[in-house]
Amino acid sequence: MKSQSDRQAPAACCCGANVNRRLVVGGIVGIAAAPALAQGDAPNAEVASAPPQEGDYLVRASGDDQTTPLTPEDITPNSAPLQAWPADSATQTVRNGSYLNLLVLTRWDPAVLSPEGQEYAAGGVVAQSAICTHEGCEVTGWVAESFWMECPCHLSRFDPRQNGAVMQGPAVRKLPALKLKLEDDKIVVAAAFDGRVGGG
Repeated sequence: MKSQSDRQAPAACCCGANVNRRLVVGGIVGIAAAPALAQGDAPNAEVASAPPQEGDYLVRASGDDQTTPLTPEDITPNSAPLQAWPADSATQTVRNGSYLNLLVLTRWDPAVLSPEGQEYAAGGVVAQSAICTHEGCEVTGWVAESFWMECPCHLSRFDPRQNGAVMQGPAVRKLPALKLKLEDDKIVVAAAFDGRVGGG
């Protein structure tokens, strides 16, 4: 599993290039530099890079436990987002092969969520893409007084309670959201992203 420090940000988040450097370099240089995948590994690599699918469960993106399915109780209400990856329920493959799959999870009293936010939430938990829709940087900031998420590159701000709505530009598109559901208290993807992930 990749740790937070192992993940690559977009190659050039400030020039509109919305490309994962590891995928580009790995596809060109890494063929010679890295050992060839065993024949049985290729399908898992494809699963790891595929976007979230209905039925995927969510796991932590960093820390000691990146395999246990997350539950609503794992997410502190009204607090900074928890980063997560989707994981294929059939193969238990974590979909961390593309940075575009990185998620931010927050938990709220359903009464403070917008109608659309309530529709997408499960157990008060909402999930949005962690990738800014402006230039593809990772949204890692948190403005505690307003409960907004902030992109550190150009300071776009998004409200997780309003299904990822833009509260301050330069971003003009909301953060794509995943509709969630609970299965045996696990947070599970109920539908694919509701918009295009990434910048531009």
